[in-house]
This record gives sequence, C-alpha cells and structure tokens, in this order.
Amino acid sequence: MSLPFVVPPAATTLRRVGTSSTGILEIEVRGGLTVAEAAEINSLQANEESSFTKGAQIADAIAKAEGITLVEAFQLIQDAVVGSSLEPRAEELRVKHSALIEEVARVYAAAGERTMRATVTAMIRCRLSQPGWTMEQTAALPRALFQGQEEIAAENNESAPPTEDDLKKPQAGNGRIPRTGRRSSGISATDSPASGTVVTTDES
Repeated sequence: MSLPFVVPPAATTLRRVGTSSTGILEIEVRGGLTVAEAAEINSLQANEESSFTKGAQIADAIAKAEGITLVEAFQLIQDAVVGSSLEPRAEELRVKHSALIEEVARVYAAAGERTMRATVTAMIRCRLSQPGWTMEQTAALPRALFQGQEEIAAENNESAPPTEDDLKKPQAGNGRIPRTGRRSSGISATDSPASGTVVTTDES
C-alpha cells in the first residue's frame, strides 16, 4: 500500500562512496534518513550524556551569576561555541565565563563525533544490510569514506530556539542539541556544532 502523495518522492539512486585508498562502497541515496535509521541512531546514543543538558546546566549557572534569562545565557553559549560575532556585552560575558563555555564546547564536540558515528553505523546497518555492524567498527573506518555531499540534509532544517521551559526539562541522553535563533542578546541563528551528518562522495 502506498501513501497518497500529492508530489511523489524522488526515486532512490545508488552512489559509490570512498576512494581507491579507502575502498569503494555502493550505497543507496534517499535524500534523508528513514524512520528506522533515525530509531537506530537514537538507540545507539540512548546511554550517552546529553550535550543539551550540559549546555542548559552551565547556562543556568551563568544566568544566575549575571542576572540574565536562561534563554539568553544559553544563546550566549551557543554563539560563543560556534565563533559568531558578539555584541560588546555578550563578548564581555564570554570572556568572563570562558572556562565554562570551553567545557560546553568540548561536550558538544564529543557529542558531534558520537552522532556522526551513530549515523554512519545506522546507515551501514540499514542500507548495506549489515545489522550486526558496531559503533567500534565505524570508528575504525577512514573519515574520507564518508566525506562529500550531505545525505541527511532534511535534518538541517531550521528549528525554533529552545524556550526557558525547554531548558529546564530533563533531556534524553542522545547527544543532540537544538539549533538556536536570534534572541535579545543579539546572537544570530547558527547550526549547532554538535549536529551530526553523514556524507557521500562521488570520488573513485
């Protein structure tokens, strides 16, 4: 049974990924993750520390110390981590709390690597019919094998910035954090540094 699409989805294609040095695989390109692949990724990261929770905890400490809102403090951290231009007051707070912000940056970087490994692992399991493939096996693969055009571009859509209630909620330990938008601190919207992507290349 098929769904009643007004516009049917694009046909899937096969693309060769990798180089003669890394080895070449042929993998299906679908333009985004399937529900099953997303579930695999979440399962692989279920027991990991949530980078969003860490960011929210440190944002709370900065907010209380500086008398600003939790959302503004979180926005400051996000913008500082990705190196965006800051207004003078925000830059002053970045320097003052640089140690805390660097701690968040380390957590985000580690979460991004975990998400990348989990996404590659899920795609290998689902698209290459290797259900027993592990995160450890993925970690041993050459990075060049999955460099090139993004496969999961559908996940890069801009989402709403977190509210103060969102930041206070316990978060699942999946290592992901939301994107942020412009807030009163004057920080512009950016992609989260911890977002993971799986990529393919036409190199041979």
